[in-house]
Amino acid sequence: MSEAENIEETEELAAAQADELRAQSRDCIHRHSVYAAVGGLVPIPFLEMATSSTIQLRMLAKLCDIYGVPFSENAIKNSISTLVATVLPMTGVGYATAALIRKVPVVGTIFGVVAMPTFAGACTYALGRVFAWHFAKGGTVQDFDADEMKERFKDEFEDGKRKASEFVKGGKSTTSKSTAGAATAKA
Repeated sequence: MSEAENIEETEELAAAQADELRAQSRDCIHRHSVYAAVGGLVPIPFLEMATSSTIQLRMLAKLCDIYGVPFSENAIKNSISTLVATVLPMTGVGYATAALIRKVPVVGTIFGVVAMPTFAGACTYALGRVFAWHFAKGGTVQDFDADEMKERFKDEFEDGKRKASEFVKGGKSTTSKSTAGAATAKA
């Protein structure tokens, strides 16, 4: 086998492995986003936030496994806090206010059934997409810069909000675009 054939075969193998990693991460993100949306239905204020946080940590641990990246819970928690804080003002309602609104008869129920699951699912989706993109580029938990990722996270959050809203309302399919497509489109 010539050197050129060896290189071509190696590149094809690397591309196939990258496709497999993208598929695994896409499935992981989708599954955990659904879990977070369902967790957002918990009628006890702040328990839905704890549920979502646990689901998000679990998803990021799985993504670390998929990409062969060492997991650090403390580093991940700090990054999650920084990124989620960037979208809280965009939602128009903080978690404390949302918890109070949920107590209002009728309006609170509707809000709790639509807004909280949508927010939880969108945040989980955006976190997964941002970390998967970072890991696919060879990054680690330790070199993840949440401040640098804020804009990408906001974009993914908007996409996640649309997909989560469709899921919560029982509408269209919530299939994700590929990580490569997003990286290309946003690069």
